[in-house]
Amino acid sequence: MNKSISGAGSLNHLKDITFNLNARKVLIVTGKKLFSLSGAQEKIKQMLGSTEIIVFNEFDSNPKIEDVKHGVQLLRLQKPDLIVAIGGGSALDMAKLIRVFACNNDNNYLSYVNHPDTIINKGIPLVAIPTTYGTGSESTRFATIYIDNKKHSLSHDFVKPDYSILDPELCLSLPNLIAASSCLDAISQAVESYWSLKSTDKSKQYALKAINLILSILKKPLKDWELPEVSVMLEAAHLSGKAINISTTTAPHAISYPLTIFFNIPHGYAVALILGSFFKINSDLNNNEIQDAKDELYIDKTMKELFDVFDVSNADECCLKWKGLIKSLGLEENITNVIECNEHNINLIMDNVNHERLSNNPIKVTKEILLSLF
Repeated sequence: MNKSISGAGSLNHLKDITFNLNARKVLIVTGKKLFSLSGAQEKIKQMLGSTEIIVFNEFDSNPKIEDVKHGVQLLRLQKPDLIVAIGGGSALDMAKLIRVFACNNDNNYLSYVNHPDTIINKGIPLVAIPTTYGTGSESTRFATIYIDNKKHSLSHDFVKPDYSILDPELCLSLPNLIAASSCLDAISQAVESYWSLKSTDKSKQYALKAINLILSILKKPLKDWELPEVSVMLEAAHLSGKAINISTTTAPHAISYPLTIFFNIPHGYAVALILGSFFKINSDLNNNEIQDAKDELYIDKTMKELFDVFDVSNADECCLKWKGLIKSLGLEENITNVIECNEHNINLIMDNVNHERLSNNPIKVTKEILLSLF
């Protein structure tokens, strides 16, 4: 069960958690920049006092198997009592992977990814503290890992952190690109969760609330955001994480991964560049093949509900509004202006999409549909 603590200054609760768990040694898994930039580094150092702290930050922005192995080795060597993950989605995912892999004896991590039912140990307690407001990783049972440049997802209840601390004060100093990409990640997750084949009434409630919160807050320019706006955005990201924890994501996420790994486009921005077109693709029930988990009436109803949320009448208008949203955050909205859409690059993307996420999309994504995006 994940215990969530939120609000300005809630980072101070880390001291209570550490004390209650009698943690004498803490492994902090964090990104190199945001740990310091957010102010968390100095605050945690003062807060934990005599507690021994080991920091692991030797990993790239997208968790690679090689980096995870180094983290596992460090945890097994140091034997901490508690893991604190602090940073963006990559830092949180890295900590989640290290925690589970370190306490399960088989070092064939891909085997655990493919057969998560073989995971029998949970590992030491994990506290997740996001310093961005996009991934919602602190509230999910998933962790992304890249093996040979291909995205995989470890899914198990033991992956989900035991505690999450949502302190908006840690998100006030985000660089514009990270802030904008975080917003797009959160709203993309919520939209995809809503139309996902695995959606439930509960996941749709989470997703709908997240979308409404984000659309309301994005009426104010990102550069003018202060603590109230960041607090709302952090709550929305947490809700979107809860939504995809039930439903998982769909085609835009599936296609976004190679954009990030091969073209260095930040994750949330990469998803958003793809997602706009899917308002039209997932609404075109006459010309596209429906995947069999939901019927035509359900999908049509779901898409119309999304149009209502975005205050538009149809898929074309929603696509335009989505692109306007990206542009309002200071980012280029057309993918053809972000990467060179030549044959080599398109084939590279198409060869590395995530088929598990594609299969969760209401419309079957064909090669022709993929080509049309670029």
